[in-house]
Amino acid sequence: MNTDNFDNIISQPLTTEEGFINSACINELESAISEMPKTHNRLSNNSEWSESKDKWTTKSTIVGAFAMWACRQSPHGVPDGLENVCKYLNASLKSVVKWDINEMAECSLCDINKWLYEIVYNQDIKEFDNWNVSKKSKESLIKGVIFVDRYSTPNPDYDFIDLDALLHNVCITIRDERRKDKAFDDKFDKEYPDNKLGL
Repeated sequence: MNTDNFDNIISQPLTTEEGFINSACINELESAISEMPKTHNRLSNNSEWSESKDKWTTKSTIVGAFAMWACRQSPHGVPDGLENVCKYLNASLKSVVKWDINEMAECSLCDINKWLYEIVYNQDIKEFDNWNVSKKSKESLIKGVIFVDRYSTPNPDYDFIDLDALLHNVCITIRDERRKDKAFDDKFDKEYPDNKLGL
């Protein structure tokens, strides 16, 4: 892992001379994280993420990937209020996006990520926002953050869902599905070059 760029983010050491966590470092890190560009901005120059031509996606694919990642990232298996948040996302996508008769839209991954931020992240949806707060955050050592290693089995009540990662992972899932579909189509076209159906 290249750490050359970390000097631009953090100027303070992680620990004090006494071996305690340096709160100045944590403040710098939290500030840098909060100012990071969102996926749809960060990857807007990446053609795989920004091009929408012939990239069709269903509403249920977006909501399904959202529900899957909410459960995968939840320390409790199923986050509180998941059904309500998914219903809100589904209803909002109906009005925000122009869907065809099959509830499909030609859209880029950046489009999808931007819709997710506009619909659930930038709104005051308590059930969604609460996923980002550990149930016992006030009891942990530093602002609701608990440090673990690969052998730890932390209490899930001290854990939380990273909402930015959740919305990014939705797009990663859709991207991976698109890659598999393209690989299948390319193989089919190679094996059956005279296919007249355009399948």
